[in-house]
Amino acid sequence: MLSQKIILGATGVLLTLGLSGCNSLSDSWISADKFVPYFLKPYRADVHQGNLITSDMINQLEVGMTAPQVQFLLGVPLLQDQFHRQRWDYVYFLMRGDGQRSVRKLSIQFNNEGRVESWHSDPMPTEEQADQLILGNIKTFEPVEQHESNTTESPVSPKEEEPAK
Repeated sequence: MLSQKIILGATGVLLTLGLSGCNSLSDSWISADKFVPYFLKPYRADVHQGNLITSDMINQLEVGMTAPQVQFLLGVPLLQDQFHRQRWDYVYFLMRGDGQRSVRKLSIQFNNEGRVESWHSDPMPTEEQADQLILGNIKTFEPVEQHESNTTESPVSPKEEEPAK
């Protein structure tokens, strides 16, 4: 009789301790990424959305280009705001399978005649870097210097001075 009470008491204590341990393990099940080896995780494909714009494309932009010329060079803009008809926005979004995200933006302003007035962009990769980013061979890129226009004036060629007569 005494041994049954001891066994029952020990079993109760062990069950209580065992069940309270399940509560601390629940955190492990929520974020199992820390405990599961890489080869057991499911494959997650990279997600590419938007317009892939390279620094080479931006360097070909010029003040005074028409909207069809810009569309031929860069493609159809992702965003054409109804309230700002003179602005085109090109956005590229990349979410890697490991959860890393990157967003690159290019905004082009047109004047009332429909010609490029100015543009502003985030640092963009070169054509080669963009290919390597898509293939997953590199994670980031080193930005190269881009030709960027934030001016509303057309480029003016220097005038030669005529000698005084």
